[in-house]
Amino acid sequence: MWEYVEHVASTYASLIFIMNPFGALPIYLEIAERLHPWERRKLANTVALFVFVLLVVFAFAGELILKLYKIDIDEFRFAGGIILLAIGVMRLTGEPMTQTVDPRDAVLVPLSMPLLVGPATITYIIVTTHVMHYTVLIPAIIASVITVWILLELGELLLRIVGRSTMRLLTRITALFVAGIGAGMLHDSLLAWGIAQR
Repeated sequence: MWEYVEHVASTYASLIFIMNPFGALPIYLEIAERLHPWERRKLANTVALFVFVLLVVFAFAGELILKLYKIDIDEFRFAGGIILLAIGVMRLTGEPMTQTVDPRDAVLVPLSMPLLVGPATITYIIVTTHVMHYTVLIPAIIASVITVWILLELGELLLRIVGRSTMRLLTRITALFVAGIGAGMLHDSLLAWGIAQR
């Protein structure tokens, strides 16, 4: 029993680390900034639901989906890297995403995918299905989604505590890391294709 709990806890911790909901929170807050509190809660609920559905789908059918569309994980990683890099650049230049992204359109892209369920998360899920039973993976997925939902819900409170100006400064700083993650995805794809060197 204790070994089972350790496996679930380890898988959960890995998922949270890879998904990095803390890095997605500033972008979520910027997108949700124009919304009323009840609309923000609805957005958080919808994002959490989408994340759960995506994780479960890729857990049970990840390899099949990629093979069906003849897409390998490096191609998916490359596309996700471009999106993250573009988001980082937009935020560094001070161009507000809320002027160009409707919250209803942002639920799936970029909030659910690729910010939370990106190539790294998908890869981890697919690989884990080969080494861990679903009785370990599914509870870890549920726990990670609950964690994401809690962080998104607390985002509004955090905004009130630190203030909008401070949050904008923090989101500008985190843009460097978002862009860096995107660049890292692009670099990993180029490495896999033999185009770049370490």
